[in-house]
Amino acid sequence: MSTALITLFGSEITARAQRREADREFNGFAGAHGLTSMLLGSRGKDVIVKGVIRGTGNTYDLARADAIDSFDSMETWLFAPADDYTFHGDTYESVVWNKITMVPDAAGKMFRQTSSGNVIVEFVAYGRSLV
Repeated sequence: MSTALITLFGSEITARAQRREADREFNGFAGAHGLTSMLLGSRGKDVIVKGVIRGTGNTYDLARADAIDSFDSMETWLFAPADDYTFHGDTYESVVWNKITMVPDAAGKMFRQTSSGNVIVEFVAYGRSLV
């Protein structure tokens, strides 16, 4: 059974898997021009999730703290074993999560307050499909 990506990262996300990567070993030999290569197989593919976290609260500080709590919850997935994830009919098999980064705006701010008092933070999560 797979887990919906919105369970991990919320409903304001997009997700896409990159193409597989081939791992090759290159060798040269004394007196010979050129290289030989040995294909070592696939090394999985990157799964990239982009999204927005919305922190809520009666003040900026409370809304910011709420957004940070959301990131703390997401961070626990960095230490989870490989699992299958779904998003809009796509299934990403045997994924481990490597990194979650907050994306600054043009002014370098990570946390932006909206007119409704919420705090929004854009993020990118990087996973690796092991198959």
